[in-house]
Amino acid sequence: MNEKMFISLARNNIKKNKGVFFPFALSASSMIALYYVISSVSASVVESDGFYGYETVRGVLYLGSWICCIFAAGVIFYTNGFLLKQRSKELGLYSILGMEKRHIAKALFWEMVFLGSGCIAAGLFFGIVFSKIMFMLLLKMMNLNVNIPFMISGKVIAQTILIFVAVFGLNTIKNILKTRFIRPINLFMDSRKGEREPNARWLMAVLSLAFLFAGYYIAVTTKNPVKAISNFFFAVLFVMAGTYFLFMSGSVALLKLLKKNKKYYYHKTHFIAVSGMIYRMKRNAAGLANICILSTAVLVVFSSTVSLYAGIKDYIKASYIREVTTTYYCPTQQQHQKEFPEGDVPYHALNPKEVERAVVMHAKENQIETSDIYSGFHLFMIGKENAENDFTQDTGIAGWDEAVMISVLSQEEYNQNVEQDERFQKLPEGCVWVSDSADKIKDRDTFSLQGIKLEARRIPEEIKSKKGFEENFRNGFDAIEISFRNIQIIFPDRAALEELADMGDLQLKYEYLFNVDGGKKEIDSFCNGLRDALNDADIPHVGNVENIYDEEAYFQRLYASFFFIGIFVGVMFLMATVLIIYYKQISEGYEDRENFAIMQKVGMGKKEVQRVITTQILQVFFLPLLLAAIHIAFAFPIIQKVLAILGLVNTGLFIGCTAGSMLVFAAVYGIVYFLTARTYYKIVYGKRKSLLLS
Repeated sequence: MNEKMFISLARNNIKKNKGVFFPFALSASSMIALYYVISSVSASVVESDGFYGYETVRGVLYLGSWICCIFAAGVIFYTNGFLLKQRSKELGLYSILGMEKRHIAKALFWEMVFLGSGCIAAGLFFGIVFSKIMFMLLLKMMNLNVNIPFMISGKVIAQTILIFVAVFGLNTIKNILKTRFIRPINLFMDSRKGEREPNARWLMAVLSLAFLFAGYYIAVTTKNPVKAISNFFFAVLFVMAGTYFLFMSGSVALLKLLKKNKKYYYHKTHFIAVSGMIYRMKRNAAGLANICILSTAVLVVFSSTVSLYAGIKDYIKASYIREVTTTYYCPTQQQHQKEFPEGDVPYHALNPKEVERAVVMHAKENQIETSDIYSGFHLFMIGKENAENDFTQDTGIAGWDEAVMISVLSQEEYNQNVEQDERFQKLPEGCVWVSDSADKIKDRDTFSLQGIKLEARRIPEEIKSKKGFEENFRNGFDAIEISFRNIQIIFPDRAALEELADMGDLQLKYEYLFNVDGGKKEIDSFCNGLRDALNDADIPHVGNVENIYDEEAYFQRLYASFFFIGIFVGVMFLMATVLIIYYKQISEGYEDRENFAIMQKVGMGKKEVQRVITTQILQVFFLPLLLAAIHIAFAFPIIQKVLAILGLVNTGLFIGCTAGSMLVFAAVYGIVYFLTARTYYKIVYGKRKSLLLS
């Protein structure tokens, strides 16, 4: 046989089997287009002149492009497996009719050449067309006004071609190997595997429930946000394993139990439905499990990224009690002497009055005014309880489950920042005001902090509910801190704070916060030059100089890039789900066509058979969606903890986004069902009319 014959055979095969080839080509082209778009957008950002948060956004987009690349390759491999199995009878027939395996391999090679080149060309074309639109969308989402020129990168085009030529090449090798190392009769019968009634495999059914319980238990009981990330990974692994085992054995075991119930089973409708479901679950267990896992992934990705993007203002509002924050890390004189024992650097103590004077002078120079000033020294430490009511700093952070967040303020400065009715009375020497979220330190209890013995006076609840108390004990990560035991302590004066800092080598911090009034241009100029003004005034120990405007812009760009990646990954997951559903409907259609004919021959009416098959399809089709909803419900607490680390403080918003994502996805899922069901019914009955409409 000459090469032209194989080329012609490959072309004819694609034309005659367009019902199975077209979805594969459409999905592969879409995956290539999505990868090109995100890579092109990432390249355009890299070529920009830079903006606030540029490094972070670039890193997120770069990571997202490789995630999309890996998933796109996975989808192509997966759908290629469906495609080959659907055509296994045809390829087996070629072998039986006299074609050698090497001839079949050549035909498969040329099929993949035509498919691969067409998909890459179409993917690049649509990727280039839509990349400009998606680039503009990202700039809009980031609220970015800087000039970032859009570009069609030859490097990205070449990279896309190389990656997907390799993907299609590996698929070709896989297809050829499968035809070379299998007997023709087995290849011919491959599409009919699974006709024997499956065994229940009770051990696997029990394991499926055990794995699901383990994953759900981890998700629900994880209270620590820091551990939530690693625990989430293990919970996902358990739930994935449980899902596969459940569809592969648990569902069959349940149907076997129904079959043993003679009163239920020997009914003309139940008899056919249960028997048919047993075979369906065996043939489609892996596919249904994949649909369930991908559906869960779509819901998690969309709900999380939408929540983060929509909750930016809530996070900024919770993190910034004033518009401008300046922080000074102030070593005590004793700590300074330890660091410079030779006295090479003279000790320069921070004077709050000098800080205020420098800020006010800089504000006048920029024609703005400052107001709502908050200032004060405080200590914060992550501690551990060595014994009952004995606390020291936990430098190793080894036991996060037992971590205690301890905040210490000076009563003298605290009283200056609150209203008269919120102020504390002076206590006897050795006594301090204390609030313990675990309620273990009682009123008049003795406790130890860094070796200092103290007597507790419980802070009244009416003061703890005031705004001033919340502002004074704000540490900048309330969404995480709330999950730990928190102890707030008020020492009598700053000298006591310095003594505590020396005892534990703790960091004493001073904050000067305020709001600004003026024009946008003047405020921008003030904020941009504030650090230089503090340094020029010889203010020591200047740490963070931040403002709410820059931080809001930073998180706007960061979470916009997360959301942007979420759109791409979510669409890829959704497309993979649709493809699996489509190929499942096609394979079931060809199998059920024969079953349908047999049922009619043994005397069942056409409408009755239609009703039974429709019931089976609906149950099997929507079972993954139901289980995905259950997965999301149990995963909600641990996802919330993970998002808390990223700054999501509005739980109600996350609940709304999750519920909205589930409703939208259910609607899309239903539309996909009705569209793919039309193909199924056309195969079974030779017409497009759906049984659901008859």
